[in-house]
Amino acid sequence: MQPVKRETIMSRIERFRPDPIPVIEVPFMLMELHHVDEPTRTVYEAIKSILQLPFVNSDYRAFARWPSYFAVAWQDLREKAGSPAHETICLACHDRVANLVAMDLPNPSGLSSDALRRAAEADASLDEVTQVCRLFQWLLPGLITNVAYFRHQLEAV
Repeated sequence: MQPVKRETIMSRIERFRPDPIPVIEVPFMLMELHHVDEPTRTVYEAIKSILQLPFVNSDYRAFARWPSYFAVAWQDLREKAGSPAHETICLACHDRVANLVAMDLPNPSGLSSDALRRAAEADASLDEVTQVCRLFQWLLPGLITNVAYFRHQLEAV
């Protein structure tokens, strides 16, 4: 009996995506706070304040490589971030993924919550690890929404 050939994650993503996963041909750099000019520092502070982030996500630090573009793109997004329409999109993204994970993502290794909690507590309090999981779970839908908005800005001409 031959083993069943499984699809790779990338081949499954490619099958359902409307466009191909891009190949990045420019050097990928994240602009840390100490590398950016004063106007970009101001953008970073606005991002943290308006989006209620404890830090500037790596995606925004990557866009900051092009400070003139980033300042204009952020200024436009800033007007929409936190609006009812923006919040509705973020919540829909969060809820859709949370439901998909709960219903459709298998646990082939049978990892139990108890075993995972014990592993977490070997490094920190369970509450600390849970807080970080919750933080990213709620931040990522907004990040997905905002990056999609940046792309739409560039292509909507």
